[in-house]
Amino acid sequence: MVFPVESEDRTMRNLLMLCHDDARLVVEGFRKILSITDKFMKNEGTPDGVEEEIQKILDDSSEIKNALIKELHEIGGVLVSRDDFFRLISAMGDIMDQTKGISARFIAIQRHGYSVPEDVAQGLNGLSDMAFDSMIKLREAMMSLGFNSEKAVGFTKEIDELEKVFDEAYFKVEMTVITSDMELPAVLIMKDAITLMENTVDTVRAASDLIRIIAL
Repeated sequence: MVFPVESEDRTMRNLLMLCHDDARLVVEGFRKILSITDKFMKNEGTPDGVEEEIQKILDDSSEIKNALIKELHEIGGVLVSRDDFFRLISAMGDIMDQTKGISARFIAIQRHGYSVPEDVAQGLNGLSDMAFDSMIKLREAMMSLGFNSEKAVGFTKEIDELEKVFDEAYFKVEMTVITSDMELPAVLIMKDAITLMENTVDTVRAASDLIRIIAL
C-alpha cells in the first residue's frame, strides 16, 4: 500500500528530476544562440545544422513537459506545490519557444546576406552572454531545488540582479541597432530578436520566482 505522503515524495522526486533535465535543455538550446552571435562577430555564416539541433532540443523539452504534466495529473491535488510546478513547466516551455524565435531571426539576417556592423555584433554578443548567464543560474537553482533550498533561493536572487544589468544593456543595444546603417529589414528583424531576448530573460526571472516559491 502506498500512503499519500509516500506518493507525494515520490512524485516530487520525479518532478525534480524532469525539471533538472529540462533546465539542462534550456541551457543547451541557448548555447546554440551563442554559436550564431559568435559568427556575427566573425562575419561568418550560420553554423551548419544549428536549426535542426535547436528543433531536436525543443522536441526533447516538449517530451519532458508532457511527462511532467502526466506526473502532476496523476498526483492530483495532493501535491501542495502542484500549481507552481504547472506554471514553472509553462515558463520553461516559453523560454524554449523564445530561443527558437531568436535563432530564427538571427539565421534570417545571415541568410539574406545583411551586413551586421561591429558595434551591433558586439552589443548582441554582450546581451547573449548575459542571457546565457541567467539561464546557467536558473539551471543551478533548479538543480539545487529539493537538495538545498537556501542555495536555490540564492541563485534566484542572482538572476534578479542579472536581469537589472541586462535591462540597462538592452536599451543601449536597441538604440545601436535602430541608429545603425543596416538595411531597414535587417534593423526590424534584429530589433525583434533582441526584444525576444529581453522577454526570455524576463521569463527566466519569472521561472526563478516560481523556484523560490517551491523552495520555501
